Amino acid sequence: MKRCISLIFLILVCFVLQTSVFTHIRLSNIMPNLLVILVSASGFMYGRKYGMFVGVICGGLIDLIYGEIIGVSIFIYVIIGYINGFANKLYYKDDLSIPLFAVAVSDLLYGMLYYICHFLLRSRFDILFYIIHIMIPEMIYTVAVGIVIYKILQWLEDRLYPQQEVPLAKGDKSY
Repeated sequence: MKRCISLIFLILVCFVLQTSVFTHIRLSNIMPNLLVILVSASGFMYGRKYGMFVGVICGGLIDLIYGEIIGVSIFIYVIIGYINGFANKLYYKDDLSIPLFAVAVSDLLYGMLYYICHFLLRSRFDILFYIIHIMIPEMIYTVAVGIVIYKILQWLEDRLYPQQEVPLAKGDKSY
């Protein structure tokens, strides 16, 4: 329960940052997607259920504020959280390469699914322009910001949920 409350707080903070602060820090009209970082990291760190939980809330917030149709962003973020939840077994606290690769792939997946749901279904077939001018720069910017966000998430994880050592059994001579 404590983890769900802390994740909801993180979602709200990232949503407010993404919709207010990062709109002013755009590079060539591209801004990082903090919610993709959060969904990817929560799925990667905690598993499929938490990844989908964070995906539903993040997608719901985006759909309620910016969406014309409720459910499209929820669908995209839930898929990202679910897929990253499969990589939970690869999670090692000190390794930064796999989570950043997961953020990069998640942002590309977000871009492709967003293109399919919002442009391709409306007969806009210029996917090469969308990939070169929007998806790849956003992925690079998201991964760069993802390094900082992921380190903050790890620090919060260590502070909120410190690992406890398991005592040895009475007759156990293992060291």
